[in-house]
Amino acid sequence: MDKIFITRMLPDPELIEKLKEHFKVEVWEKSLPPNPEELLIKSKNCWGMLTMLTEKIDKDFIKKNQELKIIANMAVGFDNIDIAAAKKQKIMITNTPDVLTESTAELTFALLLLMAKRLPEANTAVFKDQWGPWHPNWMLGKDLKNANLGIIGPGKIATAVAKIAKSFSMKINYYGRKPKVNFPGTYMKLDQLLATSDYLSIHLSLNQETHHFLNSSHFKKMKKDAILINTSRGKIINQNHLLQAINSNDIGGAALDVTDPEPIGSDSPLLKMQKIFISPHLGSATQATRYKMASMAIDNLILYKTKNYCPNAIV
Repeated sequence: MDKIFITRMLPDPELIEKLKEHFKVEVWEKSLPPNPEELLIKSKNCWGMLTMLTEKIDKDFIKKNQELKIIANMAVGFDNIDIAAAKKQKIMITNTPDVLTESTAELTFALLLLMAKRLPEANTAVFKDQWGPWHPNWMLGKDLKNANLGIIGPGKIATAVAKIAKSFSMKINYYGRKPKVNFPGTYMKLDQLLATSDYLSIHLSLNQETHHFLNSSHFKKMKKDAILINTSRGKIINQNHLLQAINSNDIGGAALDVTDPEPIGSDSPLLKMQKIFISPHLGSATQATRYKMASMAIDNLILYKTKNYCPNAIV
Protein backbone atom coordinates (compact mmCIF):
# COMPACT_ATOMS: atom_id res chain seq x y z
CA MET A 1 0.00 0.00 0.00
CA ASP A 2 1.35 3.44 -0.94
CA LYS A 3 2.47 5.66 1.92
CA ILE A 4 1.35 9.21 2.77
CA PHE A 5 3.20 11.43 5.23
CA ILE A 6 1.18 14.20 6.91
CA THR A 7 3.38 16.90 8.39
CA ARG A 8 1.03 17.93 11.23
CA MET A 9 -1.98 16.66 13.13
CA LEU A 10 -5.22 17.48 11.33
CA PRO A 11 -8.34 19.07 12.92
CA ASP A 12 -10.33 15.82 13.00
CA PRO A 13 -9.06 12.20 13.36
CA GLU A 14 -11.84 11.04 11.03
CA LEU A 15 -10.08 12.77 8.16
CA ILE A 16 -7.01 10.60 8.68
CA GLU A 17 -9.17 7.48 8.90
CA LYS A 18 -10.62 8.38 5.51
CA LEU A 19 -7.12 8.54 4.09
CA LYS A 20 -6.21 5.19 5.66
CA GLU A 21 -8.81 3.48 3.48
CA HIS A 22 -6.47 4.05 0.55
CA PHE A 23 -2.98 4.53 2.00
CA LYS A 24 -0.55 3.68 4.73
CA VAL A 25 -0.50 6.92 6.71
CA GLU A 26 2.10 8.42 9.02
CA VAL A 27 1.39 11.64 10.90
CA TRP A 28 3.89 14.01 12.50
CA GLU A 29 2.34 14.40 15.95
CA LYS A 30 4.69 16.97 17.49
CA SER A 31 3.48 20.55 17.88
CA LEU A 32 6.50 21.98 16.06
CA PRO A 33 6.97 21.12 12.37
CA PRO A 34 9.65 18.65 11.28
CA ASN A 35 12.99 20.26 10.56
CA PRO A 36 14.46 19.79 7.05
CA GLU A 37 16.39 16.66 8.02
CA GLU A 38 13.37 15.08 9.73
CA LEU A 39 11.15 15.98 6.80
CA LEU A 40 13.52 14.31 4.38
CA ILE A 41 13.68 11.14 6.48
CA LYS A 42 9.91 10.87 6.91
CA SER A 43 9.18 11.53 3.24
CA LYS A 44 11.49 8.82 1.95
CA ASN A 45 9.65 6.21 -0.15
CA CYS A 46 6.38 8.13 0.16
CA TRP A 47 3.90 8.17 -2.72
CA GLY A 48 2.44 11.42 -1.45
CA MET A 49 2.62 14.11 1.23
CA LEU A 50 0.15 16.44 2.92
CA THR A 51 2.13 19.55 3.81
CA MET A 52 1.66 22.91 5.52
CA LEU A 53 3.19 26.29 4.67
CA THR A 54 5.86 25.59 7.30
CA GLU A 55 7.47 22.90 5.13
CA LYS A 56 10.00 24.15 2.60
CA ILE A 57 9.87 21.87 -0.40
CA ASP A 58 12.85 23.09 -2.40
CA LYS A 59 14.77 21.80 -5.40
CA ASP A 60 17.12 19.71 -3.28
CA PHE A 61 14.25 18.08 -1.37
CA ILE A 62 12.46 17.19 -4.58
CA LYS A 63 15.64 15.78 -6.13
CA LYS A 64 16.02 13.43 -3.15
CA ASN A 65 12.42 12.16 -3.39
CA GLN A 66 12.29 10.39 -6.73
CA GLU A 67 9.31 8.23 -5.73
CA LEU A 68 7.10 11.15 -4.70
CA LYS A 69 4.04 11.58 -6.94
CA ILE A 70 1.98 14.27 -5.23
CA ILE A 71 2.24 17.01 -2.61
CA ALA A 72 -1.11 18.25 -1.30
CA ASN A 73 -0.41 21.64 0.30
CA MET A 74 -2.95 22.56 2.98
CA ALA A 75 -2.95 26.24 2.05
CA VAL A 76 -4.06 28.62 -0.65
CA GLY A 77 -0.51 29.81 -1.22
CA PHE A 78 2.30 27.54 -2.38
CA ASP A 79 5.37 29.77 -2.12
CA ASN A 80 6.90 27.11 0.17
CA ILE A 81 7.22 24.76 -2.82
CA ASP A 82 9.61 24.99 -5.77
CA ILE A 83 6.94 24.58 -8.45
CA ALA A 84 9.40 24.50 -11.36
CA ALA A 85 11.39 21.67 -9.78
CA ALA A 86 8.21 19.74 -9.01
CA LYS A 87 6.99 20.11 -12.56
CA LYS A 88 10.31 18.91 -13.94
CA GLN A 89 10.08 15.77 -11.81
CA LYS A 90 6.37 15.35 -12.68
CA ILE A 91 5.17 15.72 -9.08
CA MET A 92 1.56 16.83 -8.78
CA ILE A 93 1.12 19.90 -6.56
CA THR A 94 -2.28 20.90 -5.18
CA ASN A 95 -3.58 23.61 -2.89
CA THR A 96 -6.82 24.48 -1.09
CA PRO A 97 -8.25 27.54 -2.87
CA ASP A 98 -11.39 29.55 -2.01
CA VAL A 99 -12.11 27.76 1.26
CA LEU A 100 -10.54 30.42 3.48
CA THR A 101 -11.79 33.45 1.55
CA GLU A 102 -14.45 34.57 4.03
CA SER A 103 -12.40 33.77 7.15
CA THR A 104 -9.44 35.83 5.92
CA ALA A 105 -11.68 38.67 4.77
CA GLU A 106 -13.33 38.79 8.20
CA LEU A 107 -9.94 38.91 9.92
CA THR A 108 -8.78 41.64 7.54
CA PHE A 109 -11.72 43.80 8.48
CA ALA A 110 -11.33 42.98 12.16
CA LEU A 111 -7.78 44.34 11.96
CA LEU A 112 -8.99 47.41 10.12
CA LEU A 113 -11.58 48.14 12.81
CA LEU A 114 -9.10 47.42 15.57
CA MET A 115 -6.66 50.01 14.18
CA ALA A 116 -9.30 52.57 13.22
CA LYS A 117 -10.62 52.67 16.77
CA ARG A 118 -7.13 52.41 18.32
CA LEU A 119 -8.15 49.41 20.40
CA PRO A 120 -4.63 48.02 21.04
CA GLU A 121 -3.48 51.41 22.36
CA ALA A 122 -6.65 51.84 24.39
CA ASN A 123 -6.38 48.40 25.94
CA THR A 124 -2.74 49.05 26.87
CA ALA A 125 -3.76 52.35 28.46
CA VAL A 126 -6.30 50.55 30.65
CA PHE A 127 -3.72 48.03 31.89
CA LYS A 128 -1.18 50.81 32.54
CA ASP A 129 -3.71 52.76 34.64
CA GLN A 130 -3.73 55.59 32.09
CA TRP A 131 -7.53 55.68 31.83
CA GLY A 132 -8.39 58.95 33.51
CA PRO A 133 -11.53 61.08 33.57
CA TRP A 134 -13.31 61.48 30.25
CA HIS A 135 -11.54 63.94 27.95
CA PRO A 136 -12.81 65.17 24.56
CA ASN A 137 -9.39 64.78 22.90
CA TRP A 138 -8.19 61.46 24.32
CA MET A 139 -7.66 58.33 22.18
CA LEU A 140 -9.43 59.67 19.10
CA GLY A 141 -9.77 57.16 16.28
CA LYS A 142 -10.88 57.27 12.67
CA ASP A 143 -14.31 56.86 11.08
CA LEU A 144 -15.03 54.30 8.39
CA LYS A 145 -18.03 55.94 6.73
CA ASN A 146 -16.93 57.71 3.52
CA ALA A 147 -13.30 56.74 4.16
CA ASN A 148 -11.20 55.45 1.26
CA LEU A 149 -10.23 51.79 1.40
CA GLY A 150 -7.43 51.02 -1.03
CA ILE A 151 -6.92 47.39 -2.06
CA ILE A 152 -3.81 46.02 -3.74
CA GLY A 153 -4.48 42.67 -5.42
CA PRO A 154 -8.17 42.36 -6.39
CA GLY A 155 -8.56 38.61 -5.86
CA LYS A 156 -11.28 36.63 -4.13
CA ILE A 157 -10.32 37.61 -0.58
CA ALA A 158 -10.06 41.26 -1.61
CA THR A 159 -13.51 41.02 -3.18
CA ALA A 160 -14.94 39.70 0.08
CA VAL A 161 -13.20 42.50 2.02
CA ALA A 162 -14.61 45.10 -0.37
CA LYS A 163 -18.14 43.78 0.12
CA ILE A 164 -17.79 44.06 3.91
CA ALA A 165 -16.40 47.58 3.53
CA LYS A 166 -19.36 48.57 1.36
CA SER A 167 -21.68 47.75 4.26
CA PHE A 168 -19.77 50.35 6.31
CA SER A 169 -20.28 52.94 3.54
CA MET A 170 -16.59 53.03 2.67
CA LYS A 171 -15.33 54.09 -0.77
CA ILE A 172 -13.48 51.20 -2.45
CA ASN A 173 -10.54 51.71 -4.80
CA TYR A 174 -8.09 49.10 -6.00
CA TYR A 175 -4.90 48.43 -7.94
CA GLY A 176 -3.91 45.35 -9.92
CA ARG A 177 -2.13 44.53 -13.14
CA LYS A 178 -5.25 45.63 -14.99
CA PRO A 179 -8.85 46.60 -14.20
CA LYS A 180 -10.94 43.62 -13.08
CA VAL A 181 -14.45 43.07 -14.35
CA ASN A 182 -17.12 43.09 -11.63
CA PHE A 183 -14.73 44.02 -8.80
CA PRO A 184 -16.74 46.17 -6.34
CA GLY A 185 -14.53 49.23 -6.53
CA THR A 186 -12.81 51.80 -8.74
CA TYR A 187 -9.53 51.01 -10.48
CA MET A 188 -6.64 53.37 -9.79
CA LYS A 189 -2.98 53.54 -10.68
CA LEU A 190 -0.77 52.60 -7.74
CA ASP A 191 0.51 56.11 -6.94
CA GLN A 192 -3.02 57.50 -6.91
CA LEU A 193 -4.22 54.66 -4.70
CA LEU A 194 -1.41 55.25 -2.21
CA ALA A 195 -2.05 58.98 -2.08
CA THR A 196 -5.81 58.71 -1.51
CA SER A 197 -6.24 55.68 0.77
CA ASP A 198 -7.19 56.11 4.41
CA TYR A 199 -6.76 52.35 4.80
CA LEU A 200 -4.63 50.18 2.52
CA SER A 201 -5.23 46.40 2.45
CA ILE A 202 -2.75 44.02 0.80
CA HIS A 203 -3.99 40.89 -0.98
CA LEU A 204 -1.12 39.73 -3.18
CA SER A 205 0.33 36.28 -3.65
CA LEU A 206 4.05 36.01 -2.96
CA ASN A 207 6.39 35.58 -5.91
CA GLN A 208 9.54 37.18 -7.33
CA GLU A 209 7.58 40.21 -8.52
CA THR A 210 5.84 40.86 -5.20
CA HIS A 211 8.76 40.24 -2.82
CA HIS A 212 9.17 43.54 -0.90
CA PHE A 213 6.53 45.02 -3.22
CA LEU A 214 5.83 47.72 -0.63
CA ASN A 215 8.83 49.71 0.55
CA SER A 216 9.86 53.18 1.65
CA SER A 217 9.16 54.73 -1.77
CA HIS A 218 5.51 53.68 -1.41
CA PHE A 219 5.13 54.62 2.25
CA LYS A 220 6.29 58.17 1.51
CA LYS A 221 3.40 58.54 -0.96
CA MET A 222 0.74 57.52 1.55
CA LYS A 223 -1.33 59.73 3.82
CA LYS A 224 0.31 60.54 7.14
CA ASP A 225 -2.54 58.92 9.05
CA ALA A 226 -3.10 55.98 6.67
CA ILE A 227 -3.43 52.49 8.14
CA LEU A 228 -1.78 49.52 6.39
CA ILE A 229 -3.33 46.04 6.69
CA ASN A 230 -1.53 42.88 5.50
CA THR A 231 -3.14 39.43 5.61
CA SER A 232 -1.35 37.99 2.56
CA ARG A 233 2.37 37.21 3.03
CA GLY A 234 4.92 38.92 5.25
CA LYS A 235 7.65 39.17 2.61
CA ILE A 236 5.47 41.39 0.43
CA ILE A 237 6.35 44.27 2.78
CA ASN A 238 9.88 45.43 3.50
CA GLN A 239 9.53 45.39 7.29
CA ASN A 240 12.63 47.51 7.91
CA HIS A 241 11.18 50.20 5.67
CA LEU A 242 7.83 49.88 7.43
CA LEU A 243 9.52 50.43 10.78
CA GLN A 244 11.23 53.54 9.42
CA ALA A 245 7.94 54.80 7.99
CA ILE A 246 6.21 54.47 11.36
CA ASN A 247 9.11 56.12 13.19
CA SER A 248 9.12 58.97 10.66
CA ASN A 249 5.34 59.37 10.82
CA ASP A 250 5.08 58.71 7.09
CA ILE A 251 2.00 56.55 7.79
CA GLY A 252 -0.34 56.25 10.75
CA GLY A 253 0.08 52.57 11.63
CA ALA A 254 -0.07 48.99 10.48
CA ALA A 255 -1.81 45.73 11.38
CA LEU A 256 0.00 42.59 10.22
CA ASP A 257 -1.32 39.05 10.34
CA VAL A 258 1.77 37.89 8.47
CA THR A 259 5.42 38.70 9.10
CA ASP A 260 8.91 37.96 7.83
CA PRO A 261 9.98 35.63 9.35
CA GLU A 262 7.17 33.64 10.93
CA PRO A 263 6.99 33.42 13.84
CA ILE A 264 8.46 36.85 14.36
CA GLY A 265 11.20 37.05 16.99
CA SER A 266 10.20 38.36 20.40
CA ASP A 267 13.05 40.90 20.12
CA SER A 268 11.73 42.39 16.87
CA PRO A 269 11.50 46.20 17.03
CA LEU A 270 8.08 45.93 15.36
CA LEU A 271 6.70 44.51 18.60
CA LYS A 272 7.80 47.63 20.48
CA MET A 273 5.88 49.97 18.20
CA GLN A 274 2.62 51.27 19.65
CA LYS A 275 1.21 51.90 16.18
CA ILE A 276 1.84 48.35 14.93
CA PHE A 277 -0.40 45.42 15.79
CA ILE A 278 0.67 41.87 14.94
CA SER A 279 -1.48 38.75 15.01
CA PRO A 280 0.04 35.25 14.48
CA HIS A 281 -1.18 34.35 10.97
CA LEU A 282 -4.81 33.73 11.88
CA GLY A 283 -6.40 34.30 8.47
CA SER A 284 -7.77 30.78 8.17
CA ALA A 285 -7.91 30.06 11.90
CA THR A 286 -11.48 28.93 12.39
CA GLN A 287 -12.54 25.36 13.09
CA ALA A 288 -14.77 25.15 10.03
CA THR A 289 -12.17 26.60 7.66
CA ARG A 290 -9.28 24.42 8.83
CA TYR A 291 -11.50 21.33 8.58
CA LYS A 292 -12.44 22.22 5.01
CA MET A 293 -8.80 22.84 4.09
CA ALA A 294 -7.70 19.46 5.46
CA SER A 295 -10.63 17.70 3.81
CA MET A 296 -9.83 19.29 0.46
CA ALA A 297 -6.16 18.27 0.68
CA ILE A 298 -7.18 14.69 1.49
CA ASP A 299 -9.63 14.60 -1.40
CA ASN A 300 -6.84 15.69 -3.73
CA LEU A 301 -4.70 12.76 -2.57
CA ILE A 302 -7.48 10.18 -2.84
CA LEU A 303 -8.77 11.35 -6.21
CA TYR A 304 -5.30 11.39 -7.68
CA LYS A 305 -4.77 7.84 -6.49
CA THR A 306 -8.14 6.44 -7.53
CA LYS A 307 -9.00 8.50 -10.61
CA ASN A 308 -5.71 10.15 -11.64
CA TYR A 309 -7.45 13.50 -11.18
CA CYS A 310 -6.93 16.47 -8.86
CA PRO A 311 -9.60 19.17 -8.63
CA ASN A 312 -7.06 21.67 -7.26
CA ALA A 313 -3.96 20.91 -9.31
CA ILE A 314 -1.31 23.61 -9.66
CA VAL A 315 1.07 21.54 -11.82
